[in-house]
Amino acid sequence: MSFFTPSCLDDFLFNNQAERDLLELILSSKLPFPFNGKSGILLHGTYGTGKSTLGFLLPHLLETAYAGNHPVTSSIGRMHAAEEAIPEIFRCGGGLSSTAIVKTINTCNSRMPAHHYGKTDYFIFDEVDKLTVSAQQSLKSVMDLKRCRFIFTTNYIDRIDDGIINRSFAIEMNQSADANAYVLMGQSILQKMSLASTALPVATITAMAHKAKGSLRTFASDVMIAGVGMGGVLPQ
Repeated sequence: MSFFTPSCLDDFLFNNQAERDLLELILSSKLPFPFNGKSGILLHGTYGTGKSTLGFLLPHLLETAYAGNHPVTSSIGRMHAAEEAIPEIFRCGGGLSSTAIVKTINTCNSRMPAHHYGKTDYFIFDEVDKLTVSAQQSLKSVMDLKRCRFIFTTNYIDRIDDGIINRSFAIEMNQSADANAYVLMGQSILQKMSLASTALPVATITAMAHKAKGSLRTFASDVMIAGVGMGGVLPQ
């Protein structure tokens, strides 16, 4: 499903419109980030909602925004990454130690990140809940460093240290209450498969969204399978 890989903020669905608007404010540079002691963005929710995809995309979108490499006539939600970020990536679990984490962050913070338009370093922690309690507590101690931006993903926000949550903007990614958002996404997928947007009834697309329980991975797969059954073609 490479043709369905999200590439801008509008390609993701959010539970809370205010949280989605917050990301727009950050990407538009109307709200500084870090802001008021919050240097992290914590993406949380069920499996398949696009948390990791958005987490890895955000540094590139931020760099594009800071570079001013975005048409002013286009909305922030449609901004595609035109600049490259070089984040430090921590795939949590597997014995990742607090010492290694803190050492990496301090080493990066000791020099000016001239390779980024935002003049900061990006640290991505995928599945941060897999870190030990002590590792999470050590991590929050370096979140106050200047020139550092943190992006976390988790399926289990209740397993995240309160200090990390307090220093982050929490963005929930679960099933959206806006059923029409799934309909528009499903119709877009059908059109990319050389089918009419109305090839599937709205009620059918809505039922697929309900069945997927927030997983865009499951929803998109079900729409594509139905599309193939109607003669649609998956783009290479």
